[in-house]
Amino acid sequence: MNKYKLLIILCFFFLTLFLPKVTAIINGYSLMGKVICIDSGHGGVDTGALSKTIVEKDLNLVLSKKLEKELTSRGAIVYQTREGDYDLSTTTINRKRSDLYNRAKYINEIKPDLYISIHLNSTTSQNWKGLQVFYTNKNEENKLIAQALTNNLKEKLSNVREIKQGNNYYMYKYIKYPGILIEVGFISNPDDNYLLRNGEYQDKLIALISKGIEIYFENK
Repeated sequence: MNKYKLLIILCFFFLTLFLPKVTAIINGYSLMGKVICIDSGHGGVDTGALSKTIVEKDLNLVLSKKLEKELTSRGAIVYQTREGDYDLSTTTINRKRSDLYNRAKYINEIKPDLYISIHLNSTTSQNWKGLQVFYTNKNEENKLIAQALTNNLKEKLSNVREIKQGNNYYMYKYIKYPGILIEVGFISNPDDNYLLRNGEYQDKLIALISKGIEIYFENK
């Protein structure tokens, strides 16, 4: 009889241990409890890339807020490096470096399960196009995140480039936690520019990025 009681207790223990996770997935909260930090590139006096129709800092923030809403709806705890049109610099001397350093510092203080930096690309040629995910070898998880996002994006979008190592921006040398930088398109390319200004495309892109993040955590 005692053996049966012990078995019942053990079953109850494991049920209570895994039930929240199972329930969360059933209810659509597949990112329940995951801490994610979104870094919206540029801000304030730092406009980022420019075209006749797009200011990078502004569109980065639009996409970041949409991503925050989507990830939160899936159960994640989301932080933003910036909530408005400003940078994180604390000095006017070497302002850009100060901004990037403080972004990295903030992300490290949050201690996220994952961070994602959102940027837009631009070149002098209109021929370059497509979304691309960059990662560093600072953390071994970075490549896995980049691949999970890219594979999922490729299933639904035709303008996705291969992942690329070599994200050597100043801030990424100091971030201790796993994550990636995503250049969501070339605003210098007419096709990318048009898509990025389209609300439906933005929503589709955000949903695919969020699903890619889910896939990464499911495979861990």
